[in-house]
Amino acid sequence: MLSPPTPPTRHTLHDGTLIYSLPVRVFGDFTANVYVLRRGDYAALIDTGSGTVQSNADLDAGFAALSDYGESLSWADLSRIVVTHGHIDHHGGLDYLRTLTAAPVAVHELDRPILSAYRERLVLTSRALQAFLVEAGVDAAGVDAFMAMYTGGKHRFKGGPIETTLHHGDVLDGVFRVIHTPGHCPGQVCLRVGEVLLSADQVLAHTTPHLSAERITPGNGLSHYLHSLDLLDAEEGVELTLAGHEEPIVDLRARTASVRDSHERKMKRILDLCSAPHNLQAISAELYPRVKNYDTLLALEKVGALVEYLSARGQVRVANLSQMEANPTAAPLYQTA
Repeated sequence: MLSPPTPPTRHTLHDGTLIYSLPVRVFGDFTANVYVLRRGDYAALIDTGSGTVQSNADLDAGFAALSDYGESLSWADLSRIVVTHGHIDHHGGLDYLRTLTAAPVAVHELDRPILSAYRERLVLTSRALQAFLVEAGVDAAGVDAFMAMYTGGKHRFKGGPIETTLHHGDVLDGVFRVIHTPGHCPGQVCLRVGEVLLSADQVLAHTTPHLSAERITPGNGLSHYLHSLDLLDAEEGVELTLAGHEEPIVDLRARTASVRDSHERKMKRILDLCSAPHNLQAISAELYPRVKNYDTLLALEKVGALVEYLSARGQVRVANLSQMEANPTAAPLYQTA
């Protein structure tokens, strides 16, 4: 039985702006945070949940529960919907919301095609992922299983026209300053509102955000992600960070330092493992021995991002070049340089 979502919580900014956090169950018990910002007559929804029946129901219930704080707000009253990035647990509810509100939708230009040309993006990314899995050393049956995991549930989203395209440095509606933070997703944005940062999935309270290799999706990857952390570390006066999952963060720079350390430890472990040649699947199995099901795919994608970063800096090299020259489908074996 699924656990019920936590009731909405309210954050009052120094200037009186209100931000409400609405936890919604996006896949099973996995929860994402949707936010409602209220400033005078202006009301914005940040992210939409996944679009599953459960997620939409939680979104409706959370929105209705704003009345407990004295808010008289209907879906038709929304001034804006902002999608922080093009992952389905954050944008999948948009089709449903389009039946409830005409509020214009804003998303970064690099994730706009995910919402406006979704089927095309899904097909192209699926092809790139399949090629990556073969290169990682996954056998044919494993590739089929991983691809079924990846595409499962994603075909329900349809998407459509987007009214507003975001860019780094934009000030949306005079309320949100846009900080483009690629790495986890090419078009991910964080939003600065006064002393509060809405960090999407760039920084989470406990989890190190998922990464995948740029060979799967350009704009992803560890290089982009670390640069995006630099941008957030340069932000002054952040007193509270509200993330796309998990609870609020009160010390942003301490958390970004912890995330950097986590990546450094994983890369050191990879360099130690690659004293003998390993393909990506073997590295992933050593680094994440207890993961199961979809988390196995996420682990392999993250290892791909870490090895890609090390390879680009000459810290690992391919040990079986002759085999790869003779067999185009041979998986590269990485060895510490």
